Amino acid sequence: MKIYTLLLLAIFLQPFCIYFALYAKAKYSSENKPINQLVLGVTPSLAYLSADDFWGSFVLLFIVTAGSLLLSLLLNLRYVMTRKVNTSTILTSIISFLLVGGFFYWLIGHLIVENWYETYWPTLYFLGLLCCVFVIKIIEKKRQIEDGLSNMLVLALCVAASVISAFGDAFLLCTCINIFLLIPIGGAIISSDVDKTSAGGIAFFYGYVFIMSLPLSGLLYLALSSS
Repeated sequence: MKIYTLLLLAIFLQPFCIYFALYAKAKYSSENKPINQLVLGVTPSLAYLSADDFWGSFVLLFIVTAGSLLLSLLLNLRYVMTRKVNTSTILTSIISFLLVGGFFYWLIGHLIVENWYETYWPTLYFLGLLCCVFVIKIIEKKRQIEDGLSNMLVLALCVAASVISAFGDAFLLCTCINIFLLIPIGGAIISSDVDKTSAGGIAFFYGYVFIMSLPLSGLLYLALSSS
């Protein structure tokens, strides 16, 4: 996207962001918390859509954000803002959206490859294992089997999410994709038989198991790559 097109898009979106962040009243709460101002970090992160210079686009979009905030402060003399400008929240929002946008920009750039099967075969096999466990869970629900095998298999998949990626050529990328697949599908499997409190504790334990398996998977990947 050209810089001038990006600027027009930012100028169009910024009034809506300003209204939501500073003027819109809370719908479900009487408190005017600064969390609404997180939306102001969206505009500078649009620089990732630029086909030209990223940092040049970022500076221009940041100027649009800063200029709109200054204009809002001037308008505050006539139209009282619901919230005061929280500088730390806005800066945190800009940095957060830049980091998240940068991750997805990197992810999309690596997803587009010619020999996709050679790159993503660990994820394809992992998705197949997830589907098998999901089918087992459905069978357990149909037959009303309590304490079935599916929950233990999800625990094993927490380890397999990184271990199976070590055998491919894109360890980090496949591991990230596997986690994005495991969280919704595995979460649906383990939370179907327990209440929300227990599901949170189980999810924490499963996440801990995954984190503990990462160093071993990394060492396995390095060993396989060097051989």
